[in-house]
Amino acid sequence: MVTKEDLIMTKHAQDEAMDDGISRIEIAEAVGRGPRVPEGNHFITIYRHFTVVYERVPDARFKIITVHLGRPKNWKKK
Repeated sequence: MVTKEDLIMTKHAQDEAMDDGISRIEIAEAVGRGPRVPEGNHFITIYRHFTVVYERVPDARFKIITVHLGRPKNWKKK
């Protein structure tokens, strides 16, 4: 189970999450439960009403790169 303490949020991700009203608990739930699509050295998950882009870091935590409401434009599920 991923917890909010397992997340390392970039400044960009913090700003986007706050602007869109998405909590760290919701982001942790998305990383832990959402479908994971590899994209380069990152993962993309679309969970409920938002998208999270993240990477796994060596200490078993997750670096959250960005968070958006909805599905990214031109992104096709593989």
